[in-house]
Amino acid sequence: SGFIISSFFTLTQLLHILYTFVQMIDILDKSIKDMKELRQREERRDNKAAQEALDQRFSVLTSQIHSLIQALQYTKEKMQFQLNDQILIELESLLQESKGIIKSGFAEKDPIVQVENAHKTVQQNIKKDWAKHYSSMTNSTKSTLQVISGIDTEKVAKCLEGIAKGASWTTSIGDFKAMNQSLAEAKDLIDGLGLDQQIIAFLQKMNNGKATVMDLDEDVLRWLRDESLDRRVKLSFVGGNRRT
Repeated sequence: SGFIISSFFTLTQLLHILYTFVQMIDILDKSIKDMKELRQREERRDNKAAQEALDQRFSVLTSQIHSLIQALQYTKEKMQFQLNDQILIELESLLQESKGIIKSGFAEKDPIVQVENAHKTVQQNIKKDWAKHYSSMTNSTKSTLQVISGIDTEKVAKCLEGIAKGASWTTSIGDFKAMNQSLAEAKDLIDGLGLDQQIIAFLQKMNNGKATVMDLDEDVLRWLRDESLDRRVKLSFVGGNRRT
């Protein structure tokens, strides 16, 4: 009987161990399942955040390209700004590549980076061409405004300030509109003064303090009187001895 009892307890203990082991396996399985679910939720969360960041990046890039096209259209129509053939090719390539960013149905990182770099290159090349166009378009007007600055300082300063807003290439049409408006106002101001080369030369000397009585011929005097500027011109002696 002692053997039977000993065997009985041994069997009971074995069953208990087996039961406990089965419970541990169940707990372990549940823990593994919970960990997998947690990892999947974290991956979905991380992927969602990463995708949202890419979507936002794509949205900004699309807006930048749209603004670029609008600025090019405005400056072409209003200011006769023409892109060279190389930039036109680069721009066409940029627009084609931008369509490929979401070919899989959602924004992808590598295509975004490629288009961002292409956009940067196009912008840099346009800036160089615009700088040349701006100079050829405004230098004459700005020089004449400087000449007449003494006649209407406030209007001249306002025109020069507006013209300067378009000095550097930007995708802000507002700057180009201000520049275009100021050029128109400058033209009206200059045309309204009825300037010719002789009067411009006289005004340049006035601004440099080099105008003399010898420069006041009949045409210049007539212009000064017509513009009611004759009372604003003052002459003075410069240093030196009178010739005897």
